[in-house]
Amino acid sequence: MRQERKQQAGWGRFWRLFPLIWLIYLYFPLSQVLSSAQPGTFKLLTVLGVAVFVWLWTQLYSQREARVRHARHSETHQFWVLAGYLWCLLLFAGLALLPDSPGFTFLVYGAAVAGFQRSFRVALWGLVGVVFAMFVPGWFGSTPLGVFDIVQVLLLSSFAMYGNHAGFRQGISQQRLNEMQLEKEKLAADAERERIARDLHDLLGHTLSVIVLKSELASKLADKNPLRAFEEIREVERISREALSEVRAAVQGYRGSGLSAELARSKVALDAAGVRLILERSPLELPPEAEAGLSMVLREAVTNVVRHARAKNCTVRLELENGAYLLSVQDDGVGGLSPEGSGLTGMRERVRALGGELRREGEAGTRLSACLPVFQSSKPPELRKITA
Repeated sequence: MRQERKQQAGWGRFWRLFPLIWLIYLYFPLSQVLSSAQPGTFKLLTVLGVAVFVWLWTQLYSQREARVRHARHSETHQFWVLAGYLWCLLLFAGLALLPDSPGFTFLVYGAAVAGFQRSFRVALWGLVGVVFAMFVPGWFGSTPLGVFDIVQVLLLSSFAMYGNHAGFRQGISQQRLNEMQLEKEKLAADAERERIARDLHDLLGHTLSVIVLKSELASKLADKNPLRAFEEIREVERISREALSEVRAAVQGYRGSGLSAELARSKVALDAAGVRLILERSPLELPPEAEAGLSMVLREAVTNVVRHARAKNCTVRLELENGAYLLSVQDDGVGGLSPEGSGLTGMRERVRALGGELRREGEAGTRLSACLPVFQSSKPPELRKITA
């Protein structure tokens, strides 16, 4: 699992920096200026201006995660958006009067920068500014743009603005979803700790008090009435053994509360992650050993789906097949057969200890299946399909 998390983080960093690839289009205005007959000073200023733009663009994209995550950074982010937008207009103005002006490229970049913010209205005003700037050179005697060029710049600018705005809003939504999921997990963990504390208090509080009282009584009677003291010690032993049995039963309940309860927890986890659960379950009466083993397999499989699969649907199938209990968890996510982490390795060993087999397969989507031998004979009932 640790290896899968590293790969997931690597792909996340790649897609966060992917917009930097669009800087390749700077080649066209730079090559046109450097190959022109303009003075060397003008070429140097153009190169420096483009370098500043690259730095501003990098600032916007490389630091966007922190600004999306924390609302207090919104003003700083707006400053960088405004600076990048105005710098694009400045570069456009500096190159606008050249023959076959290469500066229109920076209008598209300006629209892209304007879209990288929460407010669609402000981003739309940025696009209006770009459209207005597109016609300014013609008012100062430069060759006006043709209809095809106008349509091309307008479409590219609109797509760049809307795409960046949608990506920015999606980043905000995803961050909020992650924070909500972490909060739910924290609340669930706190509630579980409180439940365990209450159970232990109710289970052991009275028993330990009785043990203490009887131990003190036996100590006092040791010299005066050894026979009575012996009886009290035997009573302490009996109560201690009962308490030990109750603790073992409680711990067993904490380890697993049955496959039905695990399915309910799985549905809650998948719903929180936006994954639809499709349950295909036969009404089987599972032995305790098989039920505990399959419950742990289901928990591990659903955890992997929530964390790594990026799936829309998850199908859980439980049936009696060829004289064995079969549990399979199939998702329609990204798939892949990366090296197994400690979670799957440990689960494979537990299933093998029960005489079963755990398999993982699939490139387009992943299927994790566990097959356990029948501990008790039963007849395979009809399969029921439930879409949750």
